Amino acid sequence: MALVTTDDVIARLGRPATDATEEARISAFIEDATGLVRDYCWTDFQRHTAESFEVQVEEGRAPLASALFPGLVISSVTLDGVGLDHADWYVRGRTLHVPCAADGSTLTVTASWGWSAVPATVRAAVCSEVIRWLSVSPGTVMEKTGDLQVEYAQSAYNSGLSEAARSMLSKYRPPLGSITLVRS
Repeated sequence: MALVTTDDVIARLGRPATDATEEARISAFIEDATGLVRDYCWTDFQRHTAESFEVQVEEGRAPLASALFPGLVISSVTLDGVGLDHADWYVRGRTLHVPCAADGSTLTVTASWGWSAVPATVRAAVCSEVIRWLSVSPGTVMEKTGDLQVEYAQSAYNSGLSEAARSMLSKYRPPLGSITLVRS
């Protein structure tokens, strides 16, 4: 599902779409920008309700993916098909703690998480990227008036999100962490 609508872009564009061809371009650019933003932020900005996923336990702990935040509410945890009481598990930070689970165990977690609405900053970033792409002639990557310079490429937006969009979205991107290497 797209993060914005064609109407959102047109409202920010300040003029109606000129024809069906331009509306189709806007719609295609929205899909492209939505994909780039989701990839950059590692989230889909949707609300997930009562969905199940599996996690592996090491030393009584199972790290939870960044995509499960914000709004994670766990409704049940099962270990080998047996439901655990809430007293048998807890979440601290971004880790599910299950002291009774053996190393290598697989937990099935049923939870709800995500965004109830797409944040305004994310919507603004997607719209601004679409408008930026619309303003560039097809195939033109850069134009310069002084000393007349034009640079061409196969696609006007092949470099992905602009620096301005990445800056706007930086707070929605999960922090980079480290991985633990275990020698066996």
